[in-house]
Amino acid sequence: MSDTPIIKGPGYNFTADPSTSTFAVSPKSYLAANQNENYNVLATGSLVFDLSTQPEPRILLLQRSPGDSMPNRWETPGGGCDDEDESILHSAARELWEEAGLRATHISGPIGEPHLFQSRSGKKIGKFNFLVQAEVNSKGILEVKLDPNEHQKFVWATLKQVQEKKVNDIELVFTTADTENVMLEAFSSINKEH
Repeated sequence: MSDTPIIKGPGYNFTADPSTSTFAVSPKSYLAANQNENYNVLATGSLVFDLSTQPEPRILLLQRSPGDSMPNRWETPGGGCDDEDESILHSAARELWEEAGLRATHISGPIGEPHLFQSRSGKKIGKFNFLVQAEVNSKGILEVKLDPNEHQKFVWATLKQVQEKKVNDIELVFTTADTENVMLEAFSSINKEH
């Protein structure tokens, strides 16, 4: 099967692997077709790897801002699906753009099972994580631009650094065990492809 082109809005010109076809529908349509007592709200996570400039894959991690919930903890780019999002895949692309200033070029996955959690307001959330390739600048670099209201720092971490929870002198305290586990699953998936 070939990739399905999806074109919409600034920063949302990406292709999608056939493995994501279930998520090429609006969040509302997905929830109506896949009723689940464990969640009634959807979120996405984007697992972005830098495969070009280093000898081994590195994953993008963002440190939450000090004033946010789970302050100073590390996570991958992501967030809630909006009703206005054309599809769940568009939600992933939008969140990647809003949180890291990166434009999705290709989405595949999902990686692992949905992460289930409850928001502070009591919403039951199912979060799906996708492997996302992003556009590089003219020098071939993934140029991250953070929204300071949401994140204060970013790092590119190797598998070993994620396992050791440390990049140079930076301690990595992840938002949840699920966040850490999906990163490890993503490394396994990336290593099979390359």
